[in-house]
Amino acid sequence: MLKKKGAIVPKPNAFLYYTVCFFAGLYFRWVLGLRVDRSAIKGIRPPFFVVAGHTSWLDFITVSIALLPGRMNYIAAYNFFRDPVLKFLLGLMGVISKNQFTRDNQAILKTRYAIGAGRIVAIFPHGCLSNEGRPGGFAAPSIAKLIKTFEIPVVAVQINGGYLTRPRWTKRTRRGRIDATVTRLFTGEELSTLSTDVVYRRLLGAIDFDDYRWQRNHNVTFKGNRLAEGAELVLYKCPGCKGEFSLRSGGNRLFCLDCDNEAVMNNKLFFEPGRSDSIVYDGFDTWYDFQQESLLTEIHDPGFRMTAATSLQWNEPGKYGYQHMGHGTLSLTREAIIYEGKVFDKTETLIFDMKDIVMVPFAAGEYFEIASGSDIRRFVLDDVRMMMKWVLAIRLIRDEYYEKKTLS
Repeated sequence: MLKKKGAIVPKPNAFLYYTVCFFAGLYFRWVLGLRVDRSAIKGIRPPFFVVAGHTSWLDFITVSIALLPGRMNYIAAYNFFRDPVLKFLLGLMGVISKNQFTRDNQAILKTRYAIGAGRIVAIFPHGCLSNEGRPGGFAAPSIAKLIKTFEIPVVAVQINGGYLTRPRWTKRTRRGRIDATVTRLFTGEELSTLSTDVVYRRLLGAIDFDDYRWQRNHNVTFKGNRLAEGAELVLYKCPGCKGEFSLRSGGNRLFCLDCDNEAVMNNKLFFEPGRSDSIVYDGFDTWYDFQQESLLTEIHDPGFRMTAATSLQWNEPGKYGYQHMGHGTLSLTREAIIYEGKVFDKTETLIFDMKDIVMVPFAAGEYFEIASGSDIRRFVLDDVRMMMKWVLAIRLIRDEYYEKKTLS
């Protein structure tokens, strides 16, 4: 199997890997306040799996630092390989590409090769970054089947403070504290005796995180500029007037254009009322829950339907990046996502059944995607502030009408 054509995975380039980890380690520890506790895995030797929660873009570096001197073959979304520079660098780092939320046999073969070569393979089971400081995405139960197949030890990395340090809705990093705790989750012998369901639930519990709950307990001071800028890319509903997409940010302020409701983010990264009559939620978690409860009421209406103007892009085979296909109207019901508009030179209707959609990868304020294997359709809404409501609505429909039935 190790010599199977196309399944060979290089070990991460030692010079690049250790150089990045050394300098990043200095920055993460001295500036971002990274604390690593790996006392629970003393004496462990490869091969083994590493699973971790996906709090922010910093997680790859955080996990790499936490597991030094081990070099890991990460499993990452195929999307990253559509950029030529990233593809080159990821190749040097021995990253295994995987088509998200689908069975990717080539990724499994490469994982088998890496394990057979005595390596460490690292996975972020949720696949998507956090929106509000708690796990995002959908960790497919197949992750438990994968690690049971190999019957090698599994190590878990729980990260707290990563979302608060670099949330997905901003490109600015805050300086405060990140805690990374490494634990030995399973031995190979345990995996052979435990059911897939038990493995799945224990795995999710070991990598769970809730940054605002953690912050309410630790009260860490974070330093940074323009702390609230970009918040409207996740927080789209005003608690004052209940209006949507009217929130705007500037500096440390988040305010509503329709009713003058205002929230100010303090150095603990909690919101405070900006005016005496302002109605705000103190954290992204509670604000997000408010939005979710309101949206659930909408979704439970049998006639539920959302529409938006959008551009349509696709990942043309043999080309890097994403190519423009057309512009039209996107609709969402409890049964399907429907695109009606231009597809190159024709006017077409594209239908994506909700029962086939596990999760929608997205970049806050930029796009969201619907993938089927390596075939990806990318939607760029004309009003990017609507993006979060669409992503949340798809997730809630999946939870309410499809996922629960799938797992029952």
